[in-house]
Amino acid sequence: MKNYQLIETASEQEFVQKSVTFLKQKIEDSIVQRDHCIIGFSGGSTPRPIYQALEKEKMNWSKISGFLIDERYVPPDDPKSNQYLIRKTLPNISLTVPDSSLPIKTCIQKYVKDLKELWAKHLPDIIVLGMGTDGHIASLFPPLPPNLRDDSLLIAHTHTDTFDIPDRITLTLNPILAATSHILLLRGRDKKKTWDKMLKSSGGESSWPMKAVLEQSDVTVIRNIH
Repeated sequence: MKNYQLIETASEQEFVQKSVTFLKQKIEDSIVQRDHCIIGFSGGSTPRPIYQALEKEKMNWSKISGFLIDERYVPPDDPKSNQYLIRKTLPNISLTVPDSSLPIKTCIQKYVKDLKELWAKHLPDIIVLGMGTDGHIASLFPPLPPNLRDDSLLIAHTHTDTFDIPDRITLTLNPILAATSHILLLRGRDKKKTWDKMLKSSGGESSWPMKAVLEQSDVTVIRNIH
């Protein structure tokens, strides 16, 4: 496991502020290097206030393209969908999302095509991740079947009985790992317990897909346990 940067925060306000500052700097660095930034977003309650605060920052939004690393298979305008969250919190960003109004197989085929077009010039600069108390990232729920590490599989249909909305659309592990930078947002004592359990565990990436991310060269964990 390679070294990763850990940023601890002492309050929700500091967690949001430091996350926004760090994420904004990463985006601006990518724009300087490539004249463009491609960023993969996670959904959920943890990043919501961060996205809301990021939207208020002065940035060249025309040079930022976003996409979803996973989506709940619900109608696009469903408030539980990740695309609903991103469109509401970051309305100025150009966003590539799964068309969940389509049958799920067709939806996946179209999203693969759309992502390949988005990534034609370069792979993602940044991916924003969360981690569930079961160790999942994106919608990769442990234990991971081997096909979710298949180089030929970009997007998969996964299923969970543990969380709301059983059917999910998700990037597989390899395209997540292909990003230049990874930012993991952790909030709450339960998430800290999960993190500590992962670090102590002898289980590999099938049990803990985040372990594969931690092997990458630019990983930052921003954490608030208060």
